[in-house]
Amino acid sequence: MNIDNLILVTSTFVAALLFTLGGVITTAIAVKRKRPLVFLFSISWFAQAIFWYLDSAAHFYYSAPLMRIAFIPQSLGVPCMFIFIEFIKKENVNPIKIIALALIETVFLMLLFVPGAMEVLPGYGVHFIGLTRYVQIIWLSYYVFFYLSWSIQTYIKAPKEIKQMVLYLLFGSILFSMVTTAFYALGTVIRLANPIGFIIHGIGAVITIIVLLKEPSIIYILPFKAYRLMVFETSEGITLIKHDWSKLRSIDENVFSMLIQATRSVLNEIINKGEVRKIDLDKAVLMVQHDAKYPIVSVLVTSKSCKSLQHGLKAFHDRFIIDYVSKIDNLSDPTQFKRAETLVERIFDFIPEHAKKPKEIAT
Repeated sequence: MNIDNLILVTSTFVAALLFTLGGVITTAIAVKRKRPLVFLFSISWFAQAIFWYLDSAAHFYYSAPLMRIAFIPQSLGVPCMFIFIEFIKKENVNPIKIIALALIETVFLMLLFVPGAMEVLPGYGVHFIGLTRYVQIIWLSYYVFFYLSWSIQTYIKAPKEIKQMVLYLLFGSILFSMVTTAFYALGTVIRLANPIGFIIHGIGAVITIIVLLKEPSIIYILPFKAYRLMVFETSEGITLIKHDWSKLRSIDENVFSMLIQATRSVLNEIINKGEVRKIDLDKAVLMVQHDAKYPIVSVLVTSKSCKSLQHGLKAFHDRFIIDYVSKIDNLSDPTQFKRAETLVERIFDFIPEHAKKPKEIAT
């Protein structure tokens, strides 16, 4: 084995091991914390790991067919990470962004099977050339840009208590994305830059893994604010619990409860198209979770809606009903629901506390 081939095979195999570890860690986080969206993140890590294993084998055996196969799992893993990042920020994936990604991936996968897309170099390995390599660089740049933008937004929105850890994540993301892409682009003319880029890619992955081990909640820090969670008993308009992450103007919760109930009743009477699920304000969103059996409504006030908050609100509401259904018939003592605070902290552990002035929300 030539030294150049040894470096290339070793660097890609190490990257595969690191991505496997990342997949195991993110899967453990998803299972332990019951975060279905995080499974998309873990699938991406595992898909990338399979790619690196096959990539390493392709260089070791000087096999162009193996290299072609390697990019199939990667082409599935990249959209998973893309969708995960989109769902953290919003309710739906941006159709233009995902279509652009699909087009770039399709063109690249088609070019892989065009004669002359790659060359097998004795003593080195399999090397992409021509248009195929340029399209691959565009694809790599496109998806790592979104990964880096997620890291930057996470750093900006992270609470002070974990700001330093998120800074490490940002540093790892820069190595993982921008620096790796730069070295891979340089590898078009200087082949030694390729394994260097893979090693840097692996270092970025290691930093990400360390950060996730020390502070798993980092991967669901929201790029916006959640303000208040309230649970109402709607038949009598009584507030059962209220939890604030950011200070809002003081309100009469019972009046607010009656307002929600009145809105539900009027719309159901006039339109009869089901329950109110979301109310949009100028600077906030009221997310509403109803129960089919009990007169209980959970309302989450946030600056923006997204899939992570939707899943969190439903999980909280379902758990609240299970834990406190026996107490719903006796509302004379509201302190009996105080223990639900621990439920809020456990399910919404990804929402940071913000000690700021009361927020004015325009209707």
